[in-house]
Amino acid sequence: MTKKIWIELFLTMVAGLVLGLFGPFGTYEMPTVLRIAYWLVFVLAGYAIFRPLIVAGKWLSEAIAIPQILAVGLALVIASIPMTLLVSHLLSGAGPIKAGQLDGLLPLYFQVWLIGFLINGMFVLLLEKRQMIPVAASGEAAAPPAPTISEPVRFEDRLSAGFGTPLALNSEDHYVRAIGMAREELVLIRLGDAIQEMGVVPGMQVHRSWWVAKAAMAQLKRDGRTAKLVLVDGREIPVAREKLALLRRNGWID
Repeated sequence: MTKKIWIELFLTMVAGLVLGLFGPFGTYEMPTVLRIAYWLVFVLAGYAIFRPLIVAGKWLSEAIAIPQILAVGLALVIASIPMTLLVSHLLSGAGPIKAGQLDGLLPLYFQVWLIGFLINGMFVLLLEKRQMIPVAASGEAAAPPAPTISEPVRFEDRLSAGFGTPLALNSEDHYVRAIGMAREELVLIRLGDAIQEMGVVPGMQVHRSWWVAKAAMAQLKRDGRTAKLVLVDGREIPVAREKLALLRRNGWID
């Protein structure tokens, strides 16, 4: 995850450098060095505002089963509001309340949204679509999925040979970490889709970011109002409070 953030920051700075060189939206009249510095500051500030909301949008799409493109689009619309006020404030030298009343705020909002949309699109094209082959823990490419028209895709087919049935699945931004006995692999897939591909393997989503195979559970550990599933390898998985009753009904716990 840390590596991915550094890559995104690097791409963001590249985008800022390109914008600084070309000077769109009326900034070309600035001195070149000032113009580049201006765009680098704005794109980095935009990253700090846009990225958390985009991640929240992707989580929302999983939580309430709405199309991810709709949730991310809503996140871009919302994130553009504070970013527009920030840009307006820096350009005008006015306070944030006064800046929000300046003429031309709506065109500025559209420009901010457009830049946020383009940079997020660049992330999708370069980081999500560039490689659909699963990533093994060793850094080597895992065996690619080999679905057929007549057979449904199994999540295990996305893992390297010999991995076996995962003990648990953990959502990490755009990826799912498959956890096995003494090995792990990252797969570019949404958690909800990965759970569907687990098919008939007995298991349950016990937390918004965790799915656990029933055979992997060793015991339930309680600490006050919180609960965790202890797996056969000793790993502890958080359990959402609303899932405890479901675990009890399904015979996982007494």
